[in-house]
Amino acid sequence: AIGGGLGLVLGLVTGSVRFFEPLLDSSVQMVRNIPSLALIPLVILWFGIDEAAKLFLIAVSVFFPIYLNTFHGIRNVDPGLIEMGRSYGLTRWGLYTQIVLPGALSSILVGLRFSLGLMWVILIVAETISAQAGIGYLTMNAREFLQTDVVLVGILLYALLGKLADVFA
Repeated sequence: AIGGGLGLVLGLVTGSVRFFEPLLDSSVQMVRNIPSLALIPLVILWFGIDEAAKLFLIAVSVFFPIYLNTFHGIRNVDPGLIEMGRSYGLTRWGLYTQIVLPGALSSILVGLRFSLGLMWVILIVAETISAQAGIGYLTMNAREFLQTDVVLVGILLYALLGKLADVFA
């Protein structure tokens, strides 16, 4: 929720106000090119191997798809629709709430759906590498003791949770 919320707000700001694009977008694009998993050693130094480390990695990972899809969704709203709204006398706020946001909603939801899938991948890797509890920890612990059945149950749990997240998205 943290990374997605920040991505949504920043995407709305940079997509709506052209003044902020050169200030914020280039910096976001630069940081976006750093793989989230490359941050794991730094995150372990900062947060240890607690839940905060996993939350930070997930927040950083889901931020970018939501930001990019929100930004491009707002920028790609049909100019004809905006002109039509102006001809009907809509205020700036009316244009934004009745034309721009609904026009960008499909892109925003695509970013949300992609972020949910990415969230599961990052959570699995974070739990596998640096955790003291969780499905990833259980699976890695079972791997060390050659408990294939427990490893398969962990994988099936991840598949089930991913499917549920996809259904509810």
